[in-house]
Order: sequence, then structure tokens, then C-alpha cells
Amino acid sequence: MDEQFNYPHEVHIHGDVHIHYYKENPTHEHKRVHVQRKENQLHVHRDEHVPNSTQNTRGIDKRLKDSYKEIMLKSMSFKQDLYFITWTYAKKVWGRHYDEVEKDIGQIRKRIIHLFYQNFKDWKDNRPTRDFPKMWFVIEPHADGQYHIHLIMEPVDPDLLARGLHNQRFQLIWDRIVRQKICKRDTKDQQVITKKMLEKYPEYKYHHHYQKTFSQLNRYDHWLIARFICEYITHNNKRNGEHWGLNRLTNSPNNINSKVMEREEEVINKIDYLNKDKNFKKHHLKHQAPSHLCFKYSDLSNNDNDP
Repeated sequence: MDEQFNYPHEVHIHGDVHIHYYKENPTHEHKRVHVQRKENQLHVHRDEHVPNSTQNTRGIDKRLKDSYKEIMLKSMSFKQDLYFITWTYAKKVWGRHYDEVEKDIGQIRKRIIHLFYQNFKDWKDNRPTRDFPKMWFVIEPHADGQYHIHLIMEPVDPDLLARGLHNQRFQLIWDRIVRQKICKRDTKDQQVITKKMLEKYPEYKYHHHYQKTFSQLNRYDHWLIARFICEYITHNNKRNGEHWGLNRLTNSPNNINSKVMEREEEVINKIDYLNKDKNFKKHHLKHQAPSHLCFKYSDLSNNDNDP
């Protein structure tokens, strides 16, 4: 991460809004994000990527919600596709405490980076290279209080994948998960566009991967790579010594646990969905700042500052 932030240190929800994000090392200079209200209107330096605010919802701090959406959207590039991956917890007793989930997110970030750069030590605060895929993590609770994890990730470009495939360890992991696991499933269990995806998004019937299986895709296809990363994080076969992923997490090939967002509108809608109104209820904000966006392990630097 080019600049690493923790949760908002201070939030003023009356008058001007000032959200302070501090680096993990408190001795470092902090970055301040200003969202100013002028003449009862929100000014957040909008561009074509930031949707206009809808009508105010009673009890919801719309200004703060818009600022969170802007932080995410401003750090993303719409010139490329984005992966959207979800993990849930394998047992009901797991994933019920925020600190526990945040720790698992750190392990996800570490494992994805070490998949390509095994000896990179500064994975908590930085990426191995400036063009390494950015990651954004969101923590969302189920109705029963158990959390699950969402990852939005920039795509793995062909050069990075080729670099991995020239590494013996990476090649072993790829072959085990893609060739021996994903592509060996029954046809109904390796559909790129799943039945549940069609039920939720009927327009996918017109997608170019409709009725295709993962075994039919090129290794550089982003839908296959997103599925590979999703299953890599949950792959933990003790009998074979394959302790690559986290045995606490799980996914299903038939659910929408991995997909590729290919349109700008889709990304904007997803960011709006992840920043739910319930995270910005004013009576909650009196006691704590919204914690659904995992600042600690997300790459939130502004793309305008990238070379």
C-alpha cells in the first residue's frame, strides 16, 4: 500500500466533515481527507466515477457515506476489470469478532502477495511493485452476526501470471488448484456463469462466458484467475502438506464467490452496495466510526498520484 491507513481517528458529523486517517506508525505524518459542506450541499471533488447523492435517508449520515464511497472509487482505475471475491467462515463459531476477521484479512493479503513474491516482507503496508494489483477489503456481517469477507482486486496481468508460472512453487499450486481441482469437477460445478448468478443477474445469459466451463478458458482469462485466487485462499489439505490457505474460510463453486466486474457501472453499484446505509446510522456514529471498510489492509492511495 502506498499509504496505509487505520480507521478514522476522528469524525465530525456536524458542519464540515473531517475524516482523519493515520498510518499504522503514529510517528508518520497523517493523511487527512476533507469532505466539506457548503450551503447545505456536499462537495467531494466529484468526477464521472462518483455517483450523485440520492435523497437524504432519515437517520443516515449521507455525507459520510459519500466520503467512504469516494475514498474507494478514487483509489480505483476504471481502465481495467476488477475481481470481486467473497469468503465465508466454515463454522458458525468462527468469524464472530471483528479483530479475528481483520487478522484473517491480513493473512489473505499476505498469501496473495507471497503467491507471486514469496520473499516480500513488507506486505502489511506496501505492494511488491507499484503495478502489483491493488486490493480493497470489506467486512460484512450476516444476519446472525457472523462476518464474511469481500475482496475487490485489480486484475493479474499476463506478465505477472507468466512470472508466477515460471516459479516452481507457483506452478505446483496452479496445477493442483486449477487443473486437478477446478477443471476436474462435474460440468455443473465448474460453470463460469452459475445458476445463482443468473438468478440474481439475468443479463449474464448474454455474457460471452455463458454456458462455458472453467476448463474451456485460457489460463490468462480473468474469470479463471479470480476463481483460482478464491480457492487458493481456502485450500488447506493437511494430508498432502498443502497448507496454502486458511482452513477457517470456505467458498462454494455454485455460489457467486468469485466474478469479474467488467463495467464501470457495475463497480460503482457494488461500491454503493458495500457501503450500506446501516453502516452510517447517526446514532451509531456517536460511539464509533464505520468499520466495514478494512483500512488496515486496503490499498487506498489515490490513482491521481500514481505515475
